[in-house]
Amino acid sequence: MATDNPTTGANVINIDGNEYDPSDLTDQQKYWFAQVQDLQQKRQTAQFHLDQISVAAESFMTALMKSLSEETEKPKEMLNG
Repeated sequence: MATDNPTTGANVINIDGNEYDPSDLTDQQKYWFAQVQDLQQKRQTAQFHLDQISVAAESFMTALMKSLSEETEKPKEMLNG
């Protein structure tokens, strides 16, 4: 989105392959751009948290399944023993 132009060194906004000088934007456009940047950051943070939750949920499910399989094996051993 907002980057330094390697040619001029100026801060530019890149949207769909088009470069815009932030000083040329209206206040409304600057506001929308700020909203987009904030929402992109929130989306990245939410994805980061979702990844953590997914891995933790899988870990707990694995522990539960292991625990349940150990319980079902014990009665079989007692019956055979």
